Amino acid sequence: MSTRDPNLQKLFAQADQDFRDDSFAADVLRQIDRERRRMLLVWFALIVLTLICFAFLASPVLAAFSMATRALPIPLLEIETEWLRLLLSPINSVAAAIAVAALGLRKFFRRIFQ
Repeated sequence: MSTRDPNLQKLFAQADQDFRDDSFAADVLRQIDRERRRMLLVWFALIVLTLICFAFLASPVLAAFSMATRALPIPLLEIETEWLRLLLSPINSVAAAIAVAALGLRKFFRRIFQ
């Protein structure tokens, strides 16, 4: 024989009650609208702040990209033989070293956090 919890039965009995007036639903909808407006205001402020940051940082970011595009293809080792230089060109550059380092960091962090 199972005994039923009286507090749980009371809660279920209250849930069966029908709300006669619409004040509860109106209050919930009002709170939802207030939260929606608040979130829209926060998102708008974040977007404006991001655009301002982009405007101020446009020149330094473009300069950094320009330097990176000039530095990435520089070979790490000077190879005298033409065919060997062409063969090793995909892995003999600053870009390849950065890519290998990034893959190594990714693997390192995956091992740590798994």
